[in-house]
Amino acid sequence: MKLLHTSDWHLGRRMQRRSRDDEFDAVLAEIAEIARHTQPDLIVHSGDLFDRYSPSAGDVLRAMRAMDSLRSVAPVVVVGGNHDSPHWFDVLGYFYRGTDRPGGHSVTFVHTAADGSGGGRLLDIPTRDKTQRIRLAALPFIHPNRFMHLFPGLGTTDGAYAQGLRGLQEDLVAQMNEGHSPQQDVLVFATHLYLSGALLSGSERHLDVNDAYATAPDDLPSVAYCALGHIHKPQALSSSRATARYAGSPLQLDFGERDDLKSVVLVEADPQRPTRITTRPLRAGRKLKEFTGTLEELATRAAEFSGTFLRVTITSQTLIPQLAQKVVCAVPDAVVVDMHEDCAETRVTPLDGSDLPEEEPELTESFRAYLTEHGTPGRVADDVLAAFSSLLQHPDGDEPPPCPAELALQKALENPWTPSRTGSETE
Repeated sequence: MKLLHTSDWHLGRRMQRRSRDDEFDAVLAEIAEIARHTQPDLIVHSGDLFDRYSPSAGDVLRAMRAMDSLRSVAPVVVVGGNHDSPHWFDVLGYFYRGTDRPGGHSVTFVHTAADGSGGGRLLDIPTRDKTQRIRLAALPFIHPNRFMHLFPGLGTTDGAYAQGLRGLQEDLVAQMNEGHSPQQDVLVFATHLYLSGALLSGSERHLDVNDAYATAPDDLPSVAYCALGHIHKPQALSSSRATARYAGSPLQLDFGERDDLKSVVLVEADPQRPTRITTRPLRAGRKLKEFTGTLEELATRAAEFSGTFLRVTITSQTLIPQLAQKVVCAVPDAVVVDMHEDCAETRVTPLDGSDLPEEEPELTESFRAYLTEHGTPGRVADDVLAAFSSLLQHPDGDEPPPCPAELALQKALENPWTPSRTGSETE
């Protein structure tokens, strides 16, 4: 049995308002060519077909064209991810159920049902030569906001979400084992979820890769292969029960993926034999690069950044006028998507111990300097300093002696003025 595994296309994803449609067209054509060359018995997409819950008409059309290319080679199963809309999956599923094109295979969309069930599904797909049967258990992403509806009684403590997923997986495994032929059947599990220990790229939606919703790799069912989606960095997961792999996204979606080599996964499995995994590289799409250095160094390395999305930090001693324009001119064949200037004359650095004076100046002297700086008149400053010194010398609870201003007020109260009977004023 041969299976081609791809995932996390995120059709419609942009790079800071810049369209990537041409890149998606190129990489989807590349995936279709790999499928035609390898001739798999089944193609599995493990979720996040679209980047937005409400994809544009152009993104839906792009997905349909890609499905047409893949279904000309083998049956296709698409599992719903956290970015995918069940309603759009229903539309696409209805369209492909209603088509009968010569030489075309089936396209099946599996999403989280709205009726309170988990939406998991068991599919039986024969191999090309009809000698084996692929038993595929597909479990779409279970959104945390539907947790209480799907798993009543489990509560919201840590581990409850994983416990609920284990229950759904056990139900699917029980269905797989009904009528299972160990000599003929190859068991496959396809799902969109976050496994603890997976390396994140940073472009995943943070709320959906929270440790509170992580499941353990050893909770995966005992099958020949687990086709995983949700994490954009391609990687294998260590599990005692199954061969499991995240196919990853086909394009570098964010700068956390700038070092990732994108690929699709080719799986070869036979009943009661070890599963063999190979990857086929994907070379389409712009690479994401970062640069930190001077403007002159950037210009010298311009050829290295040709055809890339580039994030730039320019270091300088003094501010460079019209820096953005000069950066674009230095790397004319790159798309600069982010730029910062690290300038020495404007850089703010935190103080350390060596920056502090050896002895702290007297507080009264510091206050005197403050009054002088703000132009406080001499006699007023003397009175304020006398009051300030008096307060410093008496801890809380002690009654300080009266300050000069207070003494002057007391003297005035002791000798109030009163109007004279003749109309003149006397003290």
